[in-house]
Amino acid sequence: MIKYDFQKESKIPILDAQGMPTVLKLKKRRFQCKSCRRVSVAETTLVQKNHQISKPVLSKITELHTDKLTNSDIAKRLHISVSAVQRKLEQFTFREDFSKLPKILAWDEFSRNKGKLAFIAQDFETKKIITVLKDNKQTTIRSYFYKYPRTVREQVKLVTVDMSGSYIPIIRQLFPKAKISLDRFHIVQHLSRAMMTTRIAIMKTFDDKYLPYRAMKNH
Repeated sequence: MIKYDFQKESKIPILDAQGMPTVLKLKKRRFQCKSCRRVSVAETTLVQKNHQISKPVLSKITELHTDKLTNSDIAKRLHISVSAVQRKLEQFTFREDFSKLPKILAWDEFSRNKGKLAFIAQDFETKKIITVLKDNKQTTIRSYFYKYPRTVREQVKLVTVDMSGSYIPIIRQLFPKAKISLDRFHIVQHLSRAMMTTRIAIMKTFDDKYLPYRAMKNH
């Protein structure tokens, strides 16, 4: 191999130095074979091949994922993109035990990247997360829980859900012996919204210059 030239300089994020955001300006030398003219690039132990983020930063992403931090918080702390943090998260593999389920399951959904809804199921009593699925579609949920044998699914006695009603048909399919309960948080939320709607409707019947209107608006 003979020395050829350098690759274009890359700015590689590394861990902060004394609390200041730090990047490594990395230039990789290229070499060319004298016989076949094939070009190869020098490698470094600091950065994986074809990567633009240093290994210490990737290790720090893994460490921070064990804390109660969002992808956005991790990305802001390490001065990298949210998509880079998400890609690292998707590389994780978990061993799942399909031999048991809790007697009481709690189902809900939450907003993830760019407002898309994801699905979460957890043990209602211990708060242990059973699974987090990429979306809340019925086919996705059904495919996951059908991995549990029927005898295991029959051990579930109660499932708590929100008031949308979209989960009720598949709950009856998946857990034939389970009762369905509406989550009290969503019941209170529904009542609060109904009360707010009623209050606004009554307020509109009064002139906004008089006391009854001001009293209902202030209180």
